[in-house]
Amino acid sequence: MHRTTLRLLWWWIRAIWWLVCAPFMLSRRLYRWTGRFLGVWILITHDTLPCPGCGQPISLLGRWQCGSCHYVFDGFAFAPCEVCGATPPFLACQACGVGVKNPLRFP
Repeated sequence: MHRTTLRLLWWWIRAIWWLVCAPFMLSRRLYRWTGRFLGVWILITHDTLPCPGCGQPISLLGRWQCGSCHYVFDGFAFAPCEVCGATPPFLACQACGVGVKNPLRFP
């Protein structure tokens, strides 16, 4: 009887903990999914991103070099590397050098 009571108590504690934490976890995931969806939408609909420093457009199409393995490829700037699979976290402006964050890497 004592063991059954402890199991039931442990189950209730876990259920209450889950009911308290679930809304926070759900809202955080919804926030991240929304941000990633907006990042995907921006990258699908735009060929350039504006530089936050000088305002010049930064082209997302061209010849790029992987920061990890230094493989050079032609294509999309934020595409995963064909050799190592790394995705660049930012892109530097060619005019002023300020970095533009990858829209797919949402916090």
